[in-house]
Amino acid sequence: MTNKLKFLLLLLSPFILMVMVNETCRPFIKDKPFQYLNIHAINSVNYDNEKCTWACHNSTTNHCLKKHTKIIKQGFPFYKQINNLYWGIINFNSQKVKGKKVSNPKYYAAMNIIFLVIIWPLSMFLLLANFLRLRTKSKKQHL
Repeated sequence: MTNKLKFLLLLLSPFILMVMVNETCRPFIKDKPFQYLNIHAINSVNYDNEKCTWACHNSTTNHCLKKHTKIIKQGFPFYKQINNLYWGIINFNSQKVKGKKVSNPKYYAAMNIIFLVIIWPLSMFLLLANFLRLRTKSKKQHL
């Protein structure tokens, strides 16, 4: 197998695995799924204290952060930086409507795709590919 094909498989395998896991779990979810513009999500919009749902997306500060945040709280190393990055991404595409910050769903979806589907996986792939390249180079030097 050529190196390019190996790296392509390495890049695509997390996406394929994610889709496989999501679609395998879909039939076992009993709650009515959230729907937006005729697109059916996997999770419901019900408020649940045990797991995140679309209610967490729609009410992050009033529900999700209060009920589900177990690790990254005040006092956690780099809490402020993580919090600033998290809210920076969310607020990047928000606008004030009647004194309240509201995200435009089209821009919010685009930001999710840009950050979570393109930039984050691509940066992880580049770091892993560089690590593998350096490891191979190091092994060749020691032989």
